[in-house]
Amino acid sequence: MRFLRPLLVTLALAACAEPKKQADISETIPNLPLPPAAELLTREGGEDALKLHFRSSVQPEAVADYYRGVLSRAPWRLVSDVTSADGSISLYAEQAGPSLWVTVRKADGAAGSFVDIAGAKATP
Repeated sequence: MRFLRPLLVTLALAACAEPKKQADISETIPNLPLPPAAELLTREGGEDALKLHFRSSVQPEAVADYYRGVLSRAPWRLVSDVTSADGSISLYAEQAGPSLWVTVRKADGAAGSFVDIAGAKATP
């Protein structure tokens, strides 16, 4: 019982803590090209940057091809397209505004892909 009171106080204080403010998608990833056949799994970030984590039923190379096409057309300019030794594909694109980072990799133990899309507020 003696240990229960400090635990309850700690939990109460944690529940009252102000939630971490996250950047808006419109500020960090405008013109967001969503992955094909995907669902959003997580969203994380801070005040200046945001990362969205998706699961797609489409195979990694097909997802990467989709992004190669989208990020090669206005308003985007595909700057980098790298395949790592582990098979993950990293794309970097720029536009008049925030840049975009896309990473595509095979889903662990299942068909399809994991897709991470990240952006940061443009600096003036």
